[in-house]
Amino acid sequence: MKKLTGILVVLFLMICSLAAAAGPEFRSNVSASKWLQVKDSVIDVTDKDGLILKVQWPVFSSKDDSHGHLIASLKKESDQLRSFFDKDMRESKELAAKGHRDIRNSRWLVFVKLERDDARVLSLLEQSFHLDLAGERWGYEGLNYDAKTGKKLSSLDVFKLSKEELADTLLARLTKKYGRKVLGQNPRRMILSRIKDDSDMEFLPWVMTAEGVTVHFRSGDFHAGSRPLPITILFREEPELFNKKYMLKY
Repeated sequence: MKKLTGILVVLFLMICSLAAAAGPEFRSNVSASKWLQVKDSVIDVTDKDGLILKVQWPVFSSKDDSHGHLIASLKKESDQLRSFFDKDMRESKELAAKGHRDIRNSRWLVFVKLERDDARVLSLLEQSFHLDLAGERWGYEGLNYDAKTGKKLSSLDVFKLSKEELADTLLARLTKKYGRKVLGQNPRRMILSRIKDDSDMEFLPWVMTAEGVTVHFRSGDFHAGSRPLPITILFREEPELFNKKYMLKY
């Protein structure tokens, strides 16, 4: 009996070890959409010594060949990620060939979650998980589009505020919810630097639901760490802040 127990323990530890080596898995989810579908494209960069880097990014398509303007905009996002990963994979393989073992078993996994899909707005939260020798890191980005035109939206398209007013609004809510200590020395300057008129240059991680707008800050944006610091502004509570074009009600 003791021998059998010992064998079972060894098998259990082996399974746990294999699971850890495989690393975490994350998948995109747009199942609530009637037309949008996504496939997570995955590439394992390997050599004779095993895995160097695993990358993943979402590739979008339409279930019924509709919404061509939105698919074109989403394809642009996918192509940019693929281009970035092509460079990263090439450089990682070169470093591995030179004997840099510290880069092995790295992961860079990007996936999306549907936040809103209606006649006015398509909004997706893009999350990225990065694992390397430095540890685990998370990133967030909002993919927000005018559903009628396919135009990628900036936060200033949705809020009826100037850059300065929006930065002050977000900072006030962050301070009220989390306190000033976690926000570092000059949080307003950081927030202001991320707000842009050009959506392709904006790095404010916001998404829109039918109820309002959520901005996915992290403690590392301001000071240190990776603690999520999301804030939500609801349409029903402050409708005067928003462009009515993108509000379903209120």
